[in-house]
Amino acid sequence: MSAVWTIARKETRTAVRNSMFVTITVLFLGLSVLSAYIGSTTKHAEMRIYNETVAKLTVQGVTQLPPKPEIHALTMLGNLTEYVAIVGAILSVMLGYDAITRERESGGLQLILTRPVFRDRLITGKLLGNGLVIAMLLGIVFVFNLALLFLVGHAVPTFGEIARVALFIVAAFAYMMVFLITSMLLSINMKSSASVFLVSLVLWMTSAFVLPQMAQTLMANSTVVNSVSGATNQIPQDTAVSRAIDLLSPTWHLRSIGGKLLEVTPGSAALSSAALSTEFLKSLFALLVPCIVLGALMYASFLRSESLTVE
Repeated sequence: MSAVWTIARKETRTAVRNSMFVTITVLFLGLSVLSAYIGSTTKHAEMRIYNETVAKLTVQGVTQLPPKPEIHALTMLGNLTEYVAIVGAILSVMLGYDAITRERESGGLQLILTRPVFRDRLITGKLLGNGLVIAMLLGIVFVFNLALLFLVGHAVPTFGEIARVALFIVAAFAYMMVFLITSMLLSINMKSSASVFLVSLVLWMTSAFVLPQMAQTLMANSTVVNSVSGATNQIPQDTAVSRAIDLLSPTWHLRSIGGKLLEVTPGSAALSSAALSTEFLKSLFALLVPCIVLGALMYASFLRSESLTVE
């Protein structure tokens, strides 16, 4: 295990010293601040409009006042799901795309493999090191966003809200690991780091945009007639095909559980702990399956590949 931890520490140091990695990390945290600010501003604007409306109606002698809008603190962090889905995935690709090709092109991999280091320990160390980087980043995001809820949103998160954010961070970790393992798998089987990066981005864009759009296209539209105005509306509804396509997208699973955990999806704030836990476990399982399958392929490819060293 000492060899695994040595390689993991090396990978972690390499990532932290990478200027591009630092830039994207700062961008990630900056977007968190922007998200909290926009959410807080929207919340206060809604409350201000409601209070002004109530004041006017009270002066006019109206006794039946409109219900107070339900504003949940975690909705201020709702955009965090999209930032993880986009920036987090790109960051994972960056960490994994040159995990092998960088050292193969520099000749370092050839030197390592001539020493008494088993291949499974080498790939485990690289995966562990990059996984630790992702975990550290998400840990910072977790603490950072809870602080923003208090400092920017002027809301003290409850234990339940903290638990919701923590569960989202776990789902985000599984999501980012999917693309880390994917790019590492490609880096084993492709010699050019640029090609690995490009193909990894194409696969991510397919998951994040192409599959959800295909699923939306295949939804069935139900005609609903408004009983007051008589206007007709087309309401899209899932079909078996659209649902199956959505299930193939890790990004869809992240967005789905993120909307429920961060109380963005209508009615999600009222979900019981048992119902929310069930939804979380379903999404987590859907994200872990590709991690396991791709991870097995990565190990098999690395152990059997005869083209890892430079000539």
